[in-house]
Amino acid sequence: MPHREIEIGDRRQGRRFSGWVSKEAFASDLQSKLSLSHIPALDGIRAIAVFLVIFYHFGFAWAPGGLGVTMFFVLSGFLITWLLLKENGKYGDVSLKGFYLRRVLRIFPAFYVYWAALVFLLLLKGKDVLWPHAVSAFFYVSDYYNAILGDPNNGFSHTWSLAIEEQFYLLWPPAFFLLRKDLKKMTRFLVILIGAVWLHRLVLYFIFHVDQAYFYASFDTRMDALMVGCLFATLLKRGALYSFWRALCSNFFMTFLVAAALICSMRFGHLLLPRYRDVVAFAVDPVLIALLMVQLISFSNHSGARWIESPLMRFLGRISYSLYLYQQITLDLGHKLFANKSVVIQLLAAVAVTVAVASFSYYVIERPFLKLKDARSNRSARAAVMNDVVGDINITGVA
Repeated sequence: MPHREIEIGDRRQGRRFSGWVSKEAFASDLQSKLSLSHIPALDGIRAIAVFLVIFYHFGFAWAPGGLGVTMFFVLSGFLITWLLLKENGKYGDVSLKGFYLRRVLRIFPAFYVYWAALVFLLLLKGKDVLWPHAVSAFFYVSDYYNAILGDPNNGFSHTWSLAIEEQFYLLWPPAFFLLRKDLKKMTRFLVILIGAVWLHRLVLYFIFHVDQAYFYASFDTRMDALMVGCLFATLLKRGALYSFWRALCSNFFMTFLVAAALICSMRFGHLLLPRYRDVVAFAVDPVLIALLMVQLISFSNHSGARWIESPLMRFLGRISYSLYLYQQITLDLGHKLFANKSVVIQLLAAVAVTVAVASFSYYVIERPFLKLKDARSNRSARAAVMNDVVGDINITGVA
């Protein structure tokens, strides 16, 4: 079988070359990019995802904010599973205690500062605090508050997606721990689980006629997007389907085909079915996003994809968590400050305010805890080496 001609880049050695590349050479190149301690292309994808949400919440109806959230779900599933796979591969085990500690240090400080700041501002302005909603956000169950009681459209509304991610962090690592020694079994488990969620949505729609608000916001109807990310990470770690990955990444034009399929699903799917999003898009779109993600990682050296790893995109990706947290209130401030100006000026002002507040949150709140997380990880790594020397196979890894 003739090999496809593709461009290969080795980031670690800073070289690029083209040629007839075998499946093995392609696999080696892709794995070298995935093995980096930090994958720059994923920062760019985070930036795209959060700005889709920002543009939508600013008031642009054409912006697919929901797609941005789905991108975050797929990314989270992929990254968490990839880190667990790397830890398991390096040390022969994973530390659930270490995982949960890292998640707490990464997520809780910024979130609870935002929560407290929002409650304080509401009380300061004499506005009512919808305490049931606020409490549901505090305990990361606002996904079911929105799904069952409806979205009250306030500063806690967007926490439904954070709740889904927290519930994923709570449930997936123990399942991973049980399956970590057999990645084929893990693959089968994920495929069955994803299929079960698809079937679950069909039952809710065709038999119980459940409202679309529940489909959009609940963990049980959206968890498959996270699991698709888990599945792709597992397949890549196993080295499975590399003939498919090579064909998918054989030409940069293939990224446009996948992106076009995603756009068609998003823009024209409702012409096929009134609730296409609930029944079909929630199944199809995460898979297309994951395919596009692999392509952008593979083509990270290509001239057409380098923008996604630009310093600006990487910076916005790094602060994307705080951008997502604060955009719910900062965008409105931009509107009000420049109400008599053009929409373009209002948008620029709103984005500037949002980036400024998010940057403050990242550098003053997030980063100190990230350094603490990294320090603990380094200590764990040194302990792992010592344990390895004395023959202890239960080694705590770092992520």
